[in-house]
Amino acid sequence: MPIPELEKSIIKGVIQKDKVVVDGVEIDGTWNAFLMERTQTGYDPTVWDEIANTLEGYTISACWQCGTCTSGCTMREYDPNYGPRKFIDLARKGDKQGLIELQNSIWRCVSCQKCTHRCPKGVLVEEVVHAIHNYLHKHGLVKKDPGTIFDELFLETVMKNGGRISELTLGAASAKAGFVSLGVKDLIMMSGAMLRSGLIKELMKPSKVKNWDRVKKVLEEAMKEEVRPE
Repeated sequence: MPIPELEKSIIKGVIQKDKVVVDGVEIDGTWNAFLMERTQTGYDPTVWDEIANTLEGYTISACWQCGTCTSGCTMREYDPNYGPRKFIDLARKGDKQGLIELQNSIWRCVSCQKCTHRCPKGVLVEEVVHAIHNYLHKHGLVKKDPGTIFDELFLETVMKNGGRISELTLGAASAKAGFVSLGVKDLIMMSGAMLRSGLIKELMKPSKVKNWDRVKKVLEEAMKEEVRPE
């Protein structure tokens, strides 16, 4: 029996002979199919080691590539290239080029946690994907993606406004970064909404969150590079 056409696109390097006899027994059907020996070249274990030594990525070593995370991933419907299992596999192989080619997909995680909840091995999949993403940024292998840029703008706004979000500051920064396009009409509507909600008063005389000095120190520590303790 020949290999089904559907499987041919998935299974590569298959050997299938017309007739195979093992210990005097003729093997036919789909048993008469063998995967060719494959050798991984260019393996870079430092990628895996570095990711596994971070607070976000330390559970990566527990992954056994079952694919449960990818099969239930929210983003798969919108981006077929998004796959936590594949990201982890490439990191395991140290395949930097493979990860670079997926840079427009890897940042799209929406942190729904379905992958983490369903993982049979207890891998914190969402955190591991972020760790892989951060590795690429740290080593200058990819440009900053929209998600990372917005996160930085958001945190910068919080730090400048005593722990509070300033819609005006964040909106202006987002417009400058090219995320949104604000016309005169948009500004008028935004101003009206802020007047009605009382946000204008807060903007004119912003108040810091309670115990801001302590909170600020915590945030500053969190922004430092984190390495998993031994």
